[in-house]
Order: sequence, then structure tokens, then C-alpha cells
Amino acid sequence: MPAPSGTPPQDGTQADQSQSTPPQQPQQPQQSWYVAEHPPCQVSSQVTDSVAMTNVATIGVGPSYAALQSMLGQSQSQSVLMANMVSAQRQNAMVGMTTMTKGIEQIMNRRNQ
Repeated sequence: MPAPSGTPPQDGTQADQSQSTPPQQPQQPQQSWYVAEHPPCQVSSQVTDSVAMTNVATIGVGPSYAALQSMLGQSQSQSVLMANMVSAQRQNAMVGMTTMTKGIEQIMNRRNQ
């Protein structure tokens, strides 16, 4: 049984086409491959604004990060300085107490003359 006129036969033979095929239009020369395959796309202005603001924000925070690092370094060095001062005060107090103890011991060991 032959296939209906709109569908091709499934057995590999060509169908009898009684209708005439329309004349082919002349082919136009193809444009550049990039233009033909990739037409220019429109990007939302919100997207471009967002990217621009991100770049500006990234560049704009550089000086503040540098100032932050400087302040953190200064804070750490001051804390080390204070810890060293407390340690020095303790050492001086120990030396003073030891000196006083030895002085009192020498006074007590003197013979009354």
C-alpha cells in the first residue's frame, strides 16, 4: 500500500509525487559566519549596571582594606608593648622585694655594738 502523499514511505523507496514542487528561490550569499550563527544579543541595562558597580566597589575598597591592615598591625604591636611593660613591672617588683629582703636580713644579722 503506498504511503499517503504528505509523508515519505518507510521502506526506503521514494514516493510518487504527483504534485509539482515549487521553484527554488535563488540562494543569497551567506553573511559572515559569526553574524549568521551568533546574532548580537541584547543585555539588560540592569546587568551591565550591576557588573559596573561590582567592579567599582572592588576597586573602591582597596584603600580601606589597606588602612584596616595598618590599624590591625598597630593594635597588635601596642598589645605586645603593653604585655612587655607589665612583665617588666613584675620583674622590677621582684628585684625590689628581693633587695629589700636581703637588706633587712643583713640588718638583722648585725651584732649590736
